[in-house]
Amino acid sequence: MVPKYFSGDIIACKRLPIDTFFQWNKPYVIDTDQGALVKLVMKGSTKETLMITSENDKYPPFELSVKHIYGIAIVIGVIRLE
Repeated sequence: MVPKYFSGDIIACKRLPIDTFFQWNKPYVIDTDQGALVKLVMKGSTKETLMITSENDKYPPFELSVKHIYGIAIVIGVIRLE
């Protein structure tokens, strides 16, 4: 999620229930079957999907089925050591 978050940053987040009300275009930590992602969440094309986007233009958006999500947390802050 460069340029917003960098390798080594500590992300503060609040764990939410899977069936949470999403704040569109806000950063979330998403625990998936392929590992954890820090991404922006948008409305998907169906009720069973979410559109996942990155702050980094190098990575294209993709749809993620909610059945592949094991946990979710909204990012509430970041600690960056210099």
